[in-house]
Amino acid sequence: MQIRQAVYLFFYHLRTFFDLTFKPLVGFLTIGLITSALLMLSPPTQVAGTLVLIGCIATLLWITLVRYYYSVILKWTDTRKDESSVIDFPHKPRQK
Repeated sequence: MQIRQAVYLFFYHLRTFFDLTFKPLVGFLTIGLITSALLMLSPPTQVAGTLVLIGCIATLLWITLVRYYYSVILKWTDTRKDESSVIDFPHKPRQK
């Protein structure tokens, strides 16, 4: 029960972070993917390139899943009994 409360508080306070930094993080991860591809071309740096590639892909998957399943995660981790107290943050795509 305490783990679910900790996850709830973590994700509840993380909303502003994702609203402000999702696109720059995706940009940095894209640069990381390009860098890992360049590192994998050279035999002495193939291991480093593979590690960077795995790290970038894992981080990209994590932030994407959290971004699109944010309200589901909050509802699942909310330990309060009253249904009307559950906070719902629907995903709204931003207009340019």
